[in-house]
Parts: sequence; structure tokens; C-alpha cells
Amino acid sequence: MGTVDEDSSGWNIIYPTYLDKDCTTSQGRKVNLSVAVSKPTVDEIKIVCEKINIPYVVEEKKRYPRNWMVPGRVRVCLKDLQTNERTRTKKQLLNEIASLISQLKTRQQPKQPVQTTPASKKKSTKKRR
Repeated sequence: MGTVDEDSSGWNIIYPTYLDKDCTTSQGRKVNLSVAVSKPTVDEIKIVCEKINIPYVVEEKKRYPRNWMVPGRVRVCLKDLQTNERTRTKKQLLNEIASLISQLKTRQQPKQPVQTTPASKKKSTKKRR
């Protein structure tokens, strides 16, 4: 589904900056801060699009004009999505993609065992002569 023979020029564009928690809305973030993820990649967006069965095309060499240091964008087709009723608008799709990216196995932090340290000795408050 990554390479589609159709003309994808009329499809919606998703840049990773749209979902980035580190960006402000004036810098290009389009989702709520509570849903946004830190430094999303085009590959993560691609994995989520495969998971929710949305036709997409990855354009690796394109860049977001406001944040041109982050490479890539994904074009998605929302016009023929009668099967997925949850995603009707681009805003809903962005929220769904951001929430699914945070659930990816690559995003899950391994739980670190809590290390207990022995209690440190208190220094004496008496003055030495």
C-alpha cells in the first residue's frame, strides 16, 4: 500500500512536525499537546497508516517549509474511507495517528528496576577541636 499507482497529488499531506510534542502550534504542530509525541518519524507514520489500512505514499525527499531539517512526508487518501468511520477529517486522522504512534513497541520505554541504595551515614554536627 506504500506505493500506489493512482495520482496522489490531491491527497492530504502529513508532516512529522504536525505530530511533534516539541513544536508549538505556530511552529506547525496540529494536534493537541496531550496527544502529541516527541520527535515522530515518517517510518512511524507509515507503520500506523498500514495498521489502520489507509492508502498512503511516502515522499522521503520532501520537507516541511517551517522545519526543513526534518525529512519526509506522507500523503494519505481520506476521500474513499467509508469503512473507517472514526476517521472522517484530517484532524481526526492526525489525532488517531499520534495516539497510535505512542503505543508502538519502538516507543515503549522498558521498565527500569528500582535500585535501592543503602542509607548514607549522617555527618556529626559536633564541632571538632
